[in-house]
Amino acid sequence: MGEFSKRIGDIGEDIVVEFLALIGWHQPVRNFDIPSIDSEKHGKQTHGIDAYINYKSPMISRTLENILISVKYSKDKYPNAPVEKFKDHYRDLGMAIESFKKSEMRVKTINNRSDFETTFDRGIIFWLNNVDDDSQDILQKLSKLEAPKDFNHDGIFLVDNRKIEFFFNAIEFVKRKYPNKEIQFTYFNTGLNSDNDTPKNGTIMPVQYLASNILPIRVQTDTDKNTLVLCSRENFEEEELIKLIGLAKNITANYQSNTIIDFQLKILILISGTNGKNK
Repeated sequence: MGEFSKRIGDIGEDIVVEFLALIGWHQPVRNFDIPSIDSEKHGKQTHGIDAYINYKSPMISRTLENILISVKYSKDKYPNAPVEKFKDHYRDLGMAIESFKKSEMRVKTINNRSDFETTFDRGIIFWLNNVDDDSQDILQKLSKLEAPKDFNHDGIFLVDNRKIEFFFNAIEFVKRKYPNKEIQFTYFNTGLNSDNDTPKNGTIMPVQYLASNILPIRVQTDTDKNTLVLCSRENFEEEELIKLIGLAKNITANYQSNTIIDFQLKILILISGTNGKNK
């Protein structure tokens, strides 16, 4: 992880803006305040927002995703007991989203769009540091945490060093393997995006993928053929491979393709066509 920590150290908080561009979230609104809707409950008059972006969801048809972003960047290690610190970060962003729901910015955003029926207001906490030997898995330590439920929002995602490094490395791996080729994210069928108007692939990575250990990427390698690259954070195991082969077959059922299954960018398995035969 040393190489990635150095990268964070060189770029600092701007690593998040670079990451947002990598996943198709271009030109976020950055570094602004919104008024609190309940200064007594929130204990402050305004909330500082590090970044905000919205997009039409490819995971839920006719839905707008509003994403508020909080960046917690440090040159110090993660705390050995991160629960209380995380709860502080979570509450801060939860209060901001609660106020955003009643903000003029949200009203203007909705009034400027006519292609959706539902709106979700979500948040992301990027909790990052640039300590070379900090190998803690914060997400694992917080996996059983019951998050505070005092605030009105539609979900908050946590991204730590390990998580953001996985997405950076996966996307850059595909770009290096297929230079000058069009690269898109493939969208899983959720049962809520199966209408004909919702795209099956696109340049925007859905926020829901931040909670996943699998990143599906589609590359148009030839005029009439695509390659699906399934990047996994999991270790190579037979059971995991079988699961990913099944997932690949389901995804590629509607187009001719090859599939590459990639475990931690170390073990590559090529499946030719859609018939599941190894090549």
